[in-house]
Amino acid sequence: MRHKCVFALICLFSSCTGAVVHKRDSPLVEYYLNAEANELTETAVRGAFARWDEATHFTFSYKGRNRAGLKRDRKNTVSFLTVWPADVAGKTAFCRNWYDGAGSIVESDIIFNMEIARFTTAQTKTPDSYYIEGVLSHEIGHMIGLDHSDSSTSLMKPFSSITESYFIGEIDEETLTRYRSLYGRL
Repeated sequence: MRHKCVFALICLFSSCTGAVVHKRDSPLVEYYLNAEANELTETAVRGAFARWDEATHFTFSYKGRNRAGLKRDRKNTVSFLTVWPADVAGKTAFCRNWYDGAGSIVESDIIFNMEIARFTTAQTKTPDSYYIEGVLSHEIGHMIGLDHSDSSTSLMKPFSSITESYFIGEIDEETLTRYRSLYGRL
C-alpha cells in the first residue's frame, strides 16, 4: 500500500559511501520550485530551506519557478513529479548533485515521487501522507553534502516512515555536528 511504504532518501554518487567528500563552496544557494506546485507547497518548501538557513552558514534564496525534473541547467530545483525517472526507481524522494572538476557541489535537483507517495504540509496535515517539510529537510542535507547517518534519531537516517516525516523537519544536533565537521564550523 502506498500509504504504508517506507521512503528511502538516497543521494547519488560517492558522497553517501564516504569515499569522497563533496560540499558546496558558495554559502549562497539559490533554488527554484517546479511551476506546477501550489501555494501551500511553496510555503512548505520555503519553510524547510529557512530551517537550514537559520541553522547553518548557508543563505538559501528562493528565486521563483522553474521546469520540473532532474536536469543540469545551473538551477537548484525542487520538483514534484507524477512521472518518475527510471534511473532512480522506487524512491519517494531523491537529490541529485552535480560537481565541478574539484568535486565541489555546483548544482542540485530534489525530486518528490508522486507516483508512489502522497505529500502534505504542516498546514494541511493530510492523513497517510509524507510531510514535505520533513522529507525536504533530509534532501537539503544531501544538497549541502551530508551523507546518511547510522543514528536512528538523525534527520539524515536513510529510511523514515510517514509518521517520522512529521518530525524530521527539525535539524537534530547530530546532523548539525556532521555539518560543522564537513564545513569546519565550530
